[in-house]
This record gives sequence, C-alpha cells and structure tokens, in this order.
Amino acid sequence: MDPFVNFTMGRTFWLEGDLEGSFVWLNRATAISPNYAHGIYARAWTESLSGDGNAAHDHANLAMRLSPLDPLYYAMLGTRAFSHMVLGEDAEAADWAEAAARSPGAHVLIAMIAVAAHALAGDAARAAAWAAIVQARDPSLTRADFLRSFPMKNESIRSRVDAALARFGF
Repeated sequence: MDPFVNFTMGRTFWLEGDLEGSFVWLNRATAISPNYAHGIYARAWTESLSGDGNAAHDHANLAMRLSPLDPLYYAMLGTRAFSHMVLGEDAEAADWAEAAARSPGAHVLIAMIAVAAHALAGDAARAAAWAAIVQARDPSLTRADFLRSFPMKNESIRSRVDAALARFGF
C-alpha cells in the first residue's frame, strides 16, 4: 500500500520494456495516492514510450503542477518534450528538451533527448551542441543505450529517434 513501492515497480517494468506491466503498478501508485507526482510523471513517461503523446502531455503537466520543485522535475520536463516528439510537434519538443537538459539533476540521457528533439526540429547546430555535451559526459554512450533505456513500443517514433541520434554520431 506504499505508492513509492508501486512507483518503483512500475519503473522497473518499463525499464525491462514491459510497458503494460508498468501501467498496472503505476495505476496502483496513483490510486493509493492520487496526487503522487512521481507516479503521475512515471505514468506520463510510460504513455510516451507507448506512443500516447496526448495522455503523456496531460500527465506530465499535472506532475509538474503538483511538484514544481521536485528533484525529478528535469524528468518531468523531459517527458513533456518526449510527448511532443510522439505527437510530431518537434519544435515544441526541442524547447521542452532544452529546458529538461539544463535542469538541475538532469542525467546524460536527458541531454540525448535534447539531441534528438533538436535534430527532429531541424536545428542541426543545437543538436550538435547537445551531442558534444553528451559525448563529453559519456563518450561510450550510444543510441542503442538510449533505446534500451527508453524502450519505445511505437516503431515509427523509435525509428525517428534512432535516425535523429544516428545523424549526430550515436
């Protein structure tokens, strides 16, 4: 009956690529605690990975409103960026990805979202700048690492992101 435990289980399932299994745990986390921002954010991320950009967009917004000073705020911003990529709104994705990657605590995979978003939006200069940051932080990181960490189920989105990262050396 602990929302954090259910959140953790939900994240574990999506990291393993079982998005449907993830939803069961994340729904339970937010049923136990309807205002649990981490559960709502994780639901939004899972929706993005599943290709449901509209639901992801709404849930990311809700998580950010509920916890505007959250240590995972960078992830909420990144989720919002990814929801725009799912919807083909690449310019908006680039703006949100930029904010996410610049936020305190943002890890290197968030910077890779910025690379992909700027590449998809047609801003090669910003994509290259973020690619250089990613490579400086972890020169061994590849797009396969990114795709394994974020197991997108929608093949067209996965292909778009993969191609965008490949254009910038990943």
